[in-house]
Amino acid sequence: MILMPKNVWGYYRQYKLYCTIYYLGVLLDLAVQSFIALSFKFLLDNAIIPKDQKVMVLVLALLLSGVVLSKVGYAFRCYLYAKMMAGIMCKIRNQLFDKMQRLSLKYYASSRPGDTLSYFSNDLSSIEYMVNMAVPAGVKAFLSIVVNTVIIFNLDWKMASISLLGLLLCALGPYFLNSRTSAANDLMKNTQAELLSSVEENLNAQQVVKSFSLQNTVKASFQRESAQLAQLTQKAFFLNDIMEITPLGIIELFNVIIICMGAFFAFNDWITPGTLVAFNSLFVGLSTAVGSFTRILPVLMGSSSSMKRIQGFQNEEAEVKNSPDATEIQGFANRIELLEVSFGYTDDNICLNKVSLQIPKGAAVAIVGPSGSGKSSIINLIMRFYDPKAGSVEIDGHDLRRVTMESLHRLIGIVLQENFLFNDTIKENLKIAEPGARDEDIVYAAEAAEIHKHIMELPNAYDTMVGERGGQLSGGQRQRIALARALVCKPSILILDEATSALDPKTERAINETLKRITKKVTLINITHRLDNIKDYDLIYVMERGHVAESGTHQELMAKQGLYADLCNKQTGFRVGDDLNYAEIEANRLSRINLFKQLENEMLEELTELFISEYYAQGKTIITKGEQGDRFYVIARGKVEIVINMEDGSEKIVNVLEDGDYFGEISLLKEVLRTATVRARTPCLLLSLKRRQFERVVSKTPDIKIQLEQEMDKRLIQLSTGG
Repeated sequence: MILMPKNVWGYYRQYKLYCTIYYLGVLLDLAVQSFIALSFKFLLDNAIIPKDQKVMVLVLALLLSGVVLSKVGYAFRCYLYAKMMAGIMCKIRNQLFDKMQRLSLKYYASSRPGDTLSYFSNDLSSIEYMVNMAVPAGVKAFLSIVVNTVIIFNLDWKMASISLLGLLLCALGPYFLNSRTSAANDLMKNTQAELLSSVEENLNAQQVVKSFSLQNTVKASFQRESAQLAQLTQKAFFLNDIMEITPLGIIELFNVIIICMGAFFAFNDWITPGTLVAFNSLFVGLSTAVGSFTRILPVLMGSSSSMKRIQGFQNEEAEVKNSPDATEIQGFANRIELLEVSFGYTDDNICLNKVSLQIPKGAAVAIVGPSGSGKSSIINLIMRFYDPKAGSVEIDGHDLRRVTMESLHRLIGIVLQENFLFNDTIKENLKIAEPGARDEDIVYAAEAAEIHKHIMELPNAYDTMVGERGGQLSGGQRQRIALARALVCKPSILILDEATSALDPKTERAINETLKRITKKVTLINITHRLDNIKDYDLIYVMERGHVAESGTHQELMAKQGLYADLCNKQTGFRVGDDLNYAEIEANRLSRINLFKQLENEMLEELTELFISEYYAQGKTIITKGEQGDRFYVIARGKVEIVINMEDGSEKIVNVLEDGDYFGEISLLKEVLRTATVRARTPCLLLSLKRRQFERVVSKTPDIKIQLEQEMDKRLIQLSTGG
C-alpha cells in the first residue's frame, strides 16, 4: 500500500504475531468469498446441469463449513486487532507526551499551545480512525484485488484483460489527484490547528476581551479564520470525493462491459454459463474491493497529513539536552560561576552581555535590578533551561553543558512566583520533587516550611486535593507547599524567583522568617525586586541592561549611592497594610518624584492625605488606552505592565513597573487620552491622586502651577518626538 503513511508500519512491526494471525484470517475470508463465487461454476457446470447429487452436496457442505469457520475466525481476529490497535494508539500518545517533556522551554516560548494540543486531538483522532478502520479495510481490499485478479485470469484471460484495464484506469485517477489532494489536506490540517490556537488564546484572554470590549473585534477575526478554513475544507473534501467516485465510475462502466462481453462469449459457447456467472460474481467482488480501496484513500490522505504533522513534532530537536559525554555531578562543594556569559532568547534580543559572577557555597546571594535587566535569565541558565550563546555556566568547575540535567536538578530546589500545583493530593504534589520520598521526609519538609500544622487541620490531611492549579488553597498556603516541595529533595542550592512578590506583606514576612531559618545550611539564590527582604544577605548583584552594574553587601551598595541605592530609595516612604487593604505615602517620598520636586513641604503633606488606596487583582486592567485620563498612580506594592496594541491586533508589553514606580503624571495637569493600557501583573496596591484635587492644592501658588505646566509641555513634546 504505497499511500499508507510509512511511519505506521513501524508500529505494526511490534505486533508481528498478531498481524500474522490477523492477515491469515483475512486470507481465509477471501478464500471463502472466492469459493462462494466459484461455487456457481461448480454447481451449474458440474452438479445441476449434469444432475450430479454428490458434487452438489460436497460443494454445499464446503460452502457451509467455510462460512462458519470464517465467521468464528473473524470474531477472534477482531479481538486481536482491537488489542493491537489500542496498543498502537497508546504508544503514539505516550511518544507524543514523552516528546513534550523532552523539548526545551524555547520550543514552548516560540510555538502556539493550540498546535501542540491539536496533535492530541485532531491528528490522533484521524490516525486512530485510520488504524482502526482504514488499514484493515485497505489491506483486505488490496488482497482481495490480488486474489480475485488471479482467479479471473484462470477463468478467462480475455475478459480478465478487460478487467485489468479497468483496474489500471482506477489506479491512474487517484495517482493524478494524489499530490493536489494531499496538499489540500495538509493545508486544511494546519489551518485547523491555527483556529484551535485562536480559540485557546481567546479562552485565556476573556478578561482582556471583556475589559477592552473586544468581542466584536475577536469575533470578526475568528469569522475570517473560520471562513478561510471553510474554503480549504470545501476544496479538500471535494478532491477527496473526486478521488473516491472516479474509480467507482470506471468500475461500473467496465462491469457493464464485462456482462456484455461474457454474454456474447456464452451465447457462442466460448465459455460455459457457470463460468459467466462465476466470473461476473468475482468481478463484482473485485469491484467492491476496488470501491472499498478508493473509499479509504481520502482517509489515508487525511491521516497521512496528520502523521506528517506528528512526525514533524517528533523530529523537533531539543535545544537543551544531555551531551553524549555528560557526567553526573555528585554534589556541590565550592561555587557557581558565570564566566563571560552572553545570552538571548532570540538572536536579536540579548538579555545578558558578557556577564561574570560567582555564588559561593553556603552564601545567601540576591540578584536584583530593574525589570528586564536579566535577573531571571541568570536563573534560567543555572537551571539549564537554556544554554548561553557564549561563555559558560559552571558548578565547581563543571560546565553545565557537560553535566546531566537530572543530576543538576537533584542539587537544586526552586520556588517560583507562580508555583504550579497539580490537581492531586498535597502528598503527591510534595513528592514530585522526590518520587521516592518517605512519609517522614514529606512531614519534615512541611514542618520546615511551616505548613504541616495547617495540613493536619484539613479533613483529609495530606490526602486533601488541592484543586485545579491549587485553587483550593490560599496564596500563602500554595507558596509554603511549593517551598516544602523544594525542600523534600534536601537541595544543596535553593533558588527563589520572585517567590513572595505576589503575597500580602503579612504572609511575605512570615515566609521570609521561615526562609531565614531553613536556609542556613543551603546556598540561597534570591531573584527579587523587594529589596527590604535582602538587607542581611552575604552578597547582592545588581543587574542593569544585561550587565552586572554593582555587587556587594547592602551596606556597601548603599554607601556607593548608585543604582542599588536608587532602587532602595524608590521603595521607601510607604506604609502598606498587612492585607493589602490600604497604603500611605510619606511627604519626603513624594518629593523625590519629579512632578512634585518644586512643591513646598506643606503642600506635599496636604497631597499625601489626598491619595486613595486602590487594590487590583492579578490581570485586572487599571487604565485602558483611549480613555480620558484624570489621575496619577504610585505603585505601593506589586507589578504592572504597560501594554500597547499592534497593527495586527496583538498586544505588546513595552514596560513593567514595580514597587515605587509611578505612571499617569501627565493627567494631573493636562486633559489627555491614555496612550497605553496598564494591567496588574501581580496583585497590586496603588495610590491614586485625582487631577481636581491636585489642582486645588497647587492653585494656591500660581507660579508653581505655571512652572509645572511648562515642564509638562516639554514632556509632551519629548513624547511626541520620541525623545
